[in-house]
Amino acid sequence: MNKREQGMHYRVLVLRALARLGYASTRQLAKMLWRRCDGSTRKMTGRTLRWLLDSGYIVTKRDGDSVNGEQLAAVTAAGAAWLARNGDPLPYGKAHARDWLRHAHSHRTACNSVYAAAVGLFPNKGGWSELEIRAGLAPLGQLAYSFDGAVLGKIPDVLLELPGGGLAWVEVENSYRSDKDVAKVLASMHAMVVDKRVSEVHFVITAPGAKTIGQRLRKALTHGPESGWPRQVRELDAQILAQLVKVFSLNSDTLDLSPIAF
Repeated sequence: MNKREQGMHYRVLVLRALARLGYASTRQLAKMLWRRCDGSTRKMTGRTLRWLLDSGYIVTKRDGDSVNGEQLAAVTAAGAAWLARNGDPLPYGKAHARDWLRHAHSHRTACNSVYAAAVGLFPNKGGWSELEIRAGLAPLGQLAYSFDGAVLGKIPDVLLELPGGGLAWVEVENSYRSDKDVAKVLASMHAMVVDKRVSEVHFVITAPGAKTIGQRLRKALTHGPESGWPRQVRELDAQILAQLVKVFSLNSDTLDLSPIAF
């Protein structure tokens, strides 16, 4: 592959990545394309984005919620048309992604970072972004569970296909959860055990305020004989803690995921 062909290949990869995420930062795209996010890959990604911007295939804006004010990119009508012609239409059949970029918010941006990081963690397996899940393109879009006498629906932030089979449900922790919200998460994991499609639940810490999620989950899922909980509940929660729950920390600079002992 010569340099011209290589440049075209990178542009195609960036457009297809943007179709999956709705919008993305240079760091996220570098991680997805090259499985690493460093100075070299960010420069290569930046050159590709400049070509696409100059050619009218993308638009960009600065992320006001980001500490670094990172540049975000999304496809224009021309970029969306190219994707549709080549078998990768935007979710919902959108004609462009300007609205997603205009209304970019911290939670989706964090989800996109986790998706980019997870693709690097499981490079030969599938994954579905927050946008794809909400557009009904993932194998599991919503899980029904019971809480306080009501039936609720829970949507994953990211969904991953695990190397050993099964799905990993990803919860992106970009803020502190209330006790009630933690209780809802526990109730949803009880439903996951019964449903059997979910093999693991990954809690990914992306903000300092969420750093205690692992300890809070362990405390909530650990019951001694004196706790008053029925034996079946104690055993189920012990199973969830031992087999289902995994906690990771996201490095916002390199977009690497590190397992956290809790």
